[in-house]
Amino acid sequence: MRSGLVLFAATLAGISVPTFAQASSPDAWKEFNAQVEQKCAEAAADMFRKPQVAVDPVGSENFGLAIVFGRSKDVKGRAAVICVVNKKTGVLELGTEMSNDIVRVRKPKDDDKDDKDDGGQSGAD
Repeated sequence: MRSGLVLFAATLAGISVPTFAQASSPDAWKEFNAQVEQKCAEAAADMFRKPQVAVDPVGSENFGLAIVFGRSKDVKGRAAVICVVNKKTGVLELGTEMSNDIVRVRKPKDDDKDDKDDGGQSGAD
């Protein structure tokens, strides 16, 4: 009897506790992504003159993910850092600053300009 109750409880727990991705509405994702963008920009404010943040729309199972980039205060050029935010705790971590010799960092183009420049084939280098 007890083992049946334990099995039932374990099954119920597995069904009733969906992951963040399964349980979240589009509005919840929008709000979470806005929080990731704000937290990452604030955390990297000492590293960049005007930090820009590109948020991964879904992130990983456990983390919100973003790339913070811009003109570095230290490197004298464009650079980027990886920013992760724990979905459960909200704790944020930044990676180390990566300059152009490690990762290519370019200022994003306007959507209209992309269409004119490359026939809508954005990202084709």
